[in-house]
Amino acid sequence: MKSYLPNDIKDENRKIIFDILLHHPELAKVEITEKTAMSFVTVSKIVNYFTEIGILKETGESREGMGGLGRKRTVYKFNENSYVTIGLEIIGQAVRALLVNLKNQVIASRTFHTDLPFYHKDFVRVFTEIVTVMEEEAKQASSVVIGIGIGVAGAINTRSKTIRMKTVEDQEEDFHVEEIVERLKNNITYPILLENDVNASTVAEFRSLEAFDEWPEDLIHISLGEGIGAGLILNKKLHRGFNSRAGELEYLCFDEEFKKTPSSVGWLEGKLGLSALLKTYDLSDSKENKACMEYLAKKVALVITNIISVLDVDRIIISGKTIALFPEELLERIRECVGRYMDWNPAISFSAAEHMSALGAGILSLQREIGKVISAPNTAGGEQHA
Repeated sequence: MKSYLPNDIKDENRKIIFDILLHHPELAKVEITEKTAMSFVTVSKIVNYFTEIGILKETGESREGMGGLGRKRTVYKFNENSYVTIGLEIIGQAVRALLVNLKNQVIASRTFHTDLPFYHKDFVRVFTEIVTVMEEEAKQASSVVIGIGIGVAGAINTRSKTIRMKTVEDQEEDFHVEEIVERLKNNITYPILLENDVNASTVAEFRSLEAFDEWPEDLIHISLGEGIGAGLILNKKLHRGFNSRAGELEYLCFDEEFKKTPSSVGWLEGKLGLSALLKTYDLSDSKENKACMEYLAKKVALVITNIISVLDVDRIIISGKTIALFPEELLERIRECVGRYMDWNPAISFSAAEHMSALGAGILSLQREIGKVISAPNTAGGEQHA
């Protein structure tokens, strides 16, 4: 059994109170105490610390004690903009940058353009410019930047520490993740989190469902565009897999004769990638448009059927440029095909939300870095807060 040190308990108490404040943004110390098993003294010290670092601020209001008796209670307000992360989404020559606050809300958004790919050594110049601009946005919002999350269209392998990205049409190349991140860190002081773009957007989609009072335990998010990918939320956690390559649907294959070469895309991407579809179908022709939709519906339904038959996930979101080309009829046809292939009736919907990779990357960075902000400082000889 793990033995917990005093600082472990203090940090856990801070996380508990932080989560309470996220859902109840205006509370007095006694009210926080009533929602926990902590003593008033412990809660008071944590609230004082949160006030000191800017997460809480006194509202200037007070509430009467129970039944109008006792001392008045000072009310504290949660400052959701006190700390933010920068979320980046890189698609082609466009880079979308967001500031994401403690409530996973976007408080600033900027678009940048560059002809340099993410893996190019000179991209660091563009990256530094973006960070400088977003720092100024954060300053105007009286926010402190604590990290940067980047959603990139590439397959990240944590074991080999590589990212496989498209370089030219239907060609792929592996790049060393650590080399890229180290270049980006040269001129900044913030920790950088690099995540597959579909994984990042899956996190954002999941948070969006929660914001609309839909609380699934699991989620499959399938993205169809120039690339093909999926993100998996299992038990409310992003599932990356053994090599952090869970959801790389481009390699899904229904052709026993297919053989992938080191530089080619996977079988499914070769069939459902947007460029492949546009080469095969003339979407301006009504008959070919309908044929393409039918082809897509059947293939996507096969993908969904195979995934949920293994994982037993009931909530599926589909997004991407390919799906957006067609009306609601495509989504309905996918549902029909899934129902034909199996006797389940999962909830399948389409998402047209923009810049979800940037938002999700910012959320993931925030989840990783906020714990460092609220944990007890460990400076030698310094005072330890409760």
